[in-house]
Amino acid sequence: MQARPIKTLIVDDNRDLGELTSEILKERGFRVNIAFDGESAVAKIKKQPYDLMLLDYRLPGISGLTVLEKTQQIRPNLRTIMISAFGDDSTRARAKELGAYAFLDKPFNIDGLVKVVKKTLNKGKHPNLSDGLV
Repeated sequence: MQARPIKTLIVDDNRDLGELTSEILKERGFRVNIAFDGESAVAKIKKQPYDLMLLDYRLPGISGLTVLEKTQQIRPNLRTIMISAFGDDSTRARAKELGAYAFLDKPFNIDGLVKVVKKTLNKGKHPNLSDGLV
């Protein structure tokens, strides 16, 4: 039996990067939605469960760390990868404290993205991950 597609939410105010990341994941069998600000991300998480969230640190309105904190209260099993060009050690530590599985530096390449996504989903053996999916 084939696993269902991994539902993923990309949260990034950079529309081009969000859409490019979405296409990369869709090509690998993921079902993807995009939010371009923190408030929209939290609203989407409240409405439906996601398996994975790729979350930018700097967002208009509420920060990525605030989004992470709120979404972990709503969906504690949501696996989150924090993404940023501005990630210092204290930001990384705080993201980890709040439940982020990984931190990916911008700019990133496709291979790096896929590797981090696969590693994140393999932590605890995500039930929807099949060997050929990513």
